[in-house]
Amino acid sequence: MISRLVTKAVVIGVAATFAIAAPASAAATPTLTGPEEVVGYGEFTMTGTADPGTTVDLWETAIGWNDMQRARDWATDNGYVSATADAAGKFTIRRYLDSGFYFEVRQGSVKSARYTVYSRIKADFWVDRATAAGTGVAGISVSPNQPGLDVQVQRKSGSSWVNVTTMQTGEDSVTKTITGQPGGDQTFRAVVSGDTSQGVRGTTSSEQTQWIAGGSTPTNPPTTPPAGTPGIGSVQFTKIQYDAPGTDSGSNGSLNTEWAKLTNTTKSTINIKGWTVRDQQKIIYTFGSYNLGAGASLFIRSGKGVNSGNQLYWGRAGQVGYVWNNTGETAYLKNPAGTNIDTCKWTTVSPGYTNC
Repeated sequence: MISRLVTKAVVIGVAATFAIAAPASAAATPTLTGPEEVVGYGEFTMTGTADPGTTVDLWETAIGWNDMQRARDWATDNGYVSATADAAGKFTIRRYLDSGFYFEVRQGSVKSARYTVYSRIKADFWVDRATAAGTGVAGISVSPNQPGLDVQVQRKSGSSWVNVTTMQTGEDSVTKTITGQPGGDQTFRAVVSGDTSQGVRGTTSSEQTQWIAGGSTPTNPPTTPPAGTPGIGSVQFTKIQYDAPGTDSGSNGSLNTEWAKLTNTTKSTINIKGWTVRDQQKIIYTFGSYNLGAGASLFIRSGKGVNSGNQLYWGRAGQVGYVWNNTGETAYLKNPAGTNIDTCKWTTVSPGYTNC
């Protein structure tokens, strides 16, 4: 059901104190440890010990595949992941995780014990209003992006929860109309299953309260616009830097000089939670909860980084991380219902960007 996923990595090298590594015959058994699980797609830290001044190589395999391989350094496309122990014999490695994995380090021919880290789903769940009595629209996107996981949407009833409908995660955010609900303010949540064969653990989303037509006036009306209601052209591509300046090295710095700029063309704040940006090859970026102010713009950069202000990061890595085709491409902006809100098309390499 879920295809094999490959982690992306960066490594922190610790400068060696000794110029000469200990002989292999005298090598102590290295160690490796870290968190039991990582929530959502993101970077985590592993630490370990080895003989001071020696280099250890990271090996890995996705849970369910059992084909331990030397870990590639996808972030810089520069060989394999390794680290050098400091004078105290300690080293640190950071890795991106998108499914459950087994890890070990090797100091020459000496292996550490195998370390297991699980991936726990992070769910972004929402419920939007609908005009028909007793109905609403439930939506969900998950990180890591794991299609085919079962989702049970539930409504709070007193001190317990009742099942409302089922759905499955997709390659993008998914929505489903829920019917037969009591009117007034109702509280919902989503229970997402895991996939033990891939080392992926399920989760329960945060609770979301929404007013359902057919009952009383909402006691707590939403303070932000519901996702998906603004019309075509309300948010537009205003510039895309489709050709990263300089050599396409696949480095994180290069990837982050490839970006798309979106602008709210209306006089109201728009909540773009669950909206997507995608290319013709269906490389998809899904927005979490984000309020785009009237007339404001945001940038989606192709590489990794910490989302801050109007700077958002796709989280891609290596030579395969570039999104936009230099020789011609169409970019699409869609709302959670799949409606095309805007497109941007170019057909030439020069000058490396388009103002849409």
